[in-house]
Amino acid sequence: MTTARAAPTEPAEPDTGLRHAFAAFRYRDFTLFWSAALVSNTGNWMQSITVPYVLYRMTHSGTWLGIAAFANFFPALAVGPWAGSLADRFSRRTIVLITQTVQMIVAFSLWAVWVSGAATPWILLAHLLVYGAASGVNIASWQSFVPQLVPREALLGAVRLNSVQFTGARAFGPMLAGLVLAVFGPATSFMANALSFLLVIGALLMVHPYPAVVQPTSGSYLAHFREGIAYVRARIALSLPIVTITVVSLCGSAILQLGPAIAKDEFGVGKAAYGLLLGMFGAGAVVGALAMSVYGDRTARSRTAMAGLVIYTSGVLLLALAPGYAIGLAAVLVMGVAYLFVSVSLNTSIQVRVAETYRGRVLSIYLMGLLAGVPFGALIEGALADVIGLRATIAGAGALLLAYTLVMVGRFGAMAALDQGLDEDLEHDEIAAEALDGVGVDPNLGAAPHVPG
Repeated sequence: MTTARAAPTEPAEPDTGLRHAFAAFRYRDFTLFWSAALVSNTGNWMQSITVPYVLYRMTHSGTWLGIAAFANFFPALAVGPWAGSLADRFSRRTIVLITQTVQMIVAFSLWAVWVSGAATPWILLAHLLVYGAASGVNIASWQSFVPQLVPREALLGAVRLNSVQFTGARAFGPMLAGLVLAVFGPATSFMANALSFLLVIGALLMVHPYPAVVQPTSGSYLAHFREGIAYVRARIALSLPIVTITVVSLCGSAILQLGPAIAKDEFGVGKAAYGLLLGMFGAGAVVGALAMSVYGDRTARSRTAMAGLVIYTSGVLLLALAPGYAIGLAAVLVMGVAYLFVSVSLNTSIQVRVAETYRGRVLSIYLMGLLAGVPFGALIEGALADVIGLRATIAGAGALLLAYTLVMVGRFGAMAALDQGLDEDLEHDEIAAEALDGVGVDPNLGAAPHVPG
């Protein structure tokens, strides 16, 4: 690995306009990693769309779609505490390298199983479990690693552009998956994802991240993670985003896991149209992310998040009532735009406040909330759809989301916490950095657990 760079002395970013929105691209390492991640995450979404599609063709069961979503997301939730602690103890780049390699191996195995004709629902499920566990360890370190690619004054823009990258992939991946399924079949989709990991691995080996303060500790991973929970509970600006993203995932994002059934049974469309339907969520998210990148600093995060909740709820309810495919596309597009208003407001609120020594654990808790909503929501909603129907299930999820939105409207002062600063966190960072300098620890490489005496 290359040596970490010293603290930067870059000029401050301009305050407004497109130059401000894309200022993080002035930094070579961020641009390199961002570009590779866009391609790789597009491949990941191609696989994520293809697996439920082939499972539904095998089983014709909404319950199986829920089980598949659960298998894909729950392992990431289960390893969350360990993943967050790892991200605050060791080199985040090394962790991402290892987990990306594991995911690549699983993707190649999935391709081999499919082309050999040995694929069954249970074999696909086993692959999802391993893939999901590796993804769970990866994502906390990934999110914590992005701030190491830019100086502090460019952090907000980098976080937003990272969201654009993820959502761009969420738009391109499903659309490409639909086309690839229609023309070439599932094997090509699986292989495309496997090969895409090579780009991220290459980028990780080429970047020179800024130092990150790590916290030497002799305690267990669970005890270390509990410190992160206490840190979050003491700060409403951190706990409120976690609660909100959990509700949004449970009542909104989980619905999209039923996409194959919605496309086939409710709208009567085929492979390409199915990919387009889910791709519209990503397309809407790209629009929302670009709008926030340009205009986000002009509006309080609390107001943007509240507007997103209202619009997202409207999109879910519109999907439940959509009389045809075209209205369904519009509903999912609206959901995508609104999701970015909510998620970027919440994510940036956390990223700009959290002390560096807690960043991995706090982001892990946030991501656990996000990830918990999808598998549990999909499992429950998939089973309900087999009993009461898809539209009734979607409408019920929309009603729950509406109830939470009304609570937040009634308690708007709580959302205003997203706009507050926490100076003590920045002071904590400075003290921790000085302490590590005093003992000669290289923060980029991570610290081994402290051995007393």
